Amino acid sequence: MPVDVSKRRISADRIDFLDSKVTCPFCGAQVGPRYVTREHLDVPPNPPYAASVVCPKDKEAFEVVFRTERSDALPTGDAAPTER
Repeated sequence: MPVDVSKRRISADRIDFLDSKVTCPFCGAQVGPRYVTREHLDVPPNPPYAASVVCPKDKEAFEVVFRTERSDALPTGDAAPTER
């Protein structure tokens, strides 16, 4: 049975990946740094930029590309300090 090629590359937040909150696009298992087979350092902005991963459950290989922005991140430097 052919596998959907678009599932071979997913985008995820690096912090979520480090906390093993990223799910396998094939079976939904939780994956994280423990299952990395290779880090990719050739795409900006901060290394590592992506990681090749093998799912522990179904053994499918895929690539996790780390996003540079995080939707729930705190603002950086733009917010005025609060008064006490």
